[in-house]
Amino acid sequence: MQRNINQKKSFLFLLILIISITSNLTFAKSGDENKKRKILTAGWLEMVILQPWNIKLRAKLDTGAKTSSLHAVDIERFERDGEKWVRFHTTDPDEENPLKFIEVPLVRDVKIKRHKQKPQIRPVVEMTFCLDGQIYTSEFSLTDRSRFNYRVLLGRKMLQQGIIVDPASTFILKTRRKSCKKLMEAEKSKTDKEKPSEKSSEK
Repeated sequence: MQRNINQKKSFLFLLILIISITSNLTFAKSGDENKKRKILTAGWLEMVILQPWNIKLRAKLDTGAKTSSLHAVDIERFERDGEKWVRFHTTDPDEENPLKFIEVPLVRDVKIKRHKQKPQIRPVVEMTFCLDGQIYTSEFSLTDRSRFNYRVLLGRKMLQQGIIVDPASTFILKTRRKSCKKLMEAEKSKTDKEKPSEKSSEK
């Protein structure tokens, strides 16, 4: 009887140990991905700048939404080199810049359920944007958000990259086109240097 109890205790201890190690490894991996990025405290409204087009848009940081969404009109699907792409217009009502076409690869399509309406199929694309001197990449579903106050919605999946939302504040971060452009150029230069040259890749 005592032997069975000891065996059960040993098994339980081993199980707890395995769970603990697995959790720590997962946490460590997540920490490594974001260790070079400082944690930001942002207001529930902030300005973001889409790169490399340098388009400035107001964004709502919404922890109640899982995914991110971007205002898009004149959406067109096309193929380039055998791959599926999307082109569209986006703009902020407070910005005076003319509409520009954005062309990006299509990641996938997502079906959005709507109350008392037919489901809507939206294209999903990956976009890069600048916020307070940092570069972020996130997936966005494309839809006409002209009936909403804010052209960009940043959901939880994006905010998990290291952004804490202060619901009592708005526009507390400084995001400028000039500094964002320099940051993108630096990132591109770094990426180009890390790419192996054609000569070094030859055998």
